[in-house]
Amino acid sequence: MGISQGVSLPAAFDDLEIGIVLRDPETGAALDVNDRIEELYGYSRVDILEMEIGEFTAPSTTFSQDEAVDRLHAAAAGESQVFEWQIERPTGELVWIRVRLNRTTVDDTTCVIAEVREITEYKARERRLRLLNRVVRHNLRNETNVLMGYADRLKQAVEEETLEKEVETIREIASEIGTMSDSIRQIEEIATPDATQRSPTDIGELVEEIVAEARADAPAAEITVDIQDDVCVNADTGLRHAITHAIENAIEHNDREVPSVEVSVAIDSTTGQAEIAVSDNGPPIPEVEVDVLREDVESSATYHGSGIGLWVMQWCVDSLGGELVFEENTPRGNVVRFLLPRVDRAEP
Repeated sequence: MGISQGVSLPAAFDDLEIGIVLRDPETGAALDVNDRIEELYGYSRVDILEMEIGEFTAPSTTFSQDEAVDRLHAAAAGESQVFEWQIERPTGELVWIRVRLNRTTVDDTTCVIAEVREITEYKARERRLRLLNRVVRHNLRNETNVLMGYADRLKQAVEEETLEKEVETIREIASEIGTMSDSIRQIEEIATPDATQRSPTDIGELVEEIVAEARADAPAAEITVDIQDDVCVNADTGLRHAITHAIENAIEHNDREVPSVEVSVAIDSTTGQAEIAVSDNGPPIPEVEVDVLREDVESSATYHGSGIGLWVMQWCVDSLGGELVFEENTPRGNVVRFLLPRVDRAEP
């Protein structure tokens, strides 16, 4: 049986700048919290004591009530736990926290004490630095090296009066560098999540707008839309950037005479989240491009992706508390799925 009542934190804990939660080692129920936790979570002490961890955890399959309880049990057994978690405030704002769990004794009762620190800004800076390192040290350097090589060939071509191919290649590389710059600007826009800039967004309407623009930019491509469900998510301009990149990649990297792209909107049957799926009939996305998005994979001179459109997608989905999934299409191609927390439609 769990601890029912009578266990509380000393009053001095309310003066601490870090959040403190006292939890039942068996059930994981909150027994007491300090003032900082109320500020950090955005809920009152009374509400937090009645809530399960999963109720204020950001909607995602990455974090779960069961995993939280498992970590509490490990801490209660004497195995100190340190991990990162993402919570959702009542406003819909997503916040990253670092949690340290340890076994402790309060009033002769064994409990688990959680020290909680907000690390949202740290996470944003960390990922921004990783991206800039990847782009500046690898992509831009590689493109510049190629550009210099073609400049040498251009010098020779001037003498031979065969300029057309070399000039066109230089133009293409310069365009790619410009695209990288645009993508970095987009990531800067969504690098630091701000829930006050988000609003309930009709995914179907947004997709229709983006597809209309894509059809105008790529008239040779066949782009279809399938709106299966009426779905809203709490989003900002980052989501538009992410969907646009997914569609552009599906067209630009397609080796078919007529690139075929389908954009669907539905409610995922497994998670209940909003799903935006961009399917194409092009060649597979290289595994290295997807692997490098993971936190535990470092870019190197011989192991890194060639574009940063996928990074824009990943950053957007992360900032909105969702997931980005890459799958193979049948019989050929790719499916890029955005899974995002659903919200109610705004009142007119």
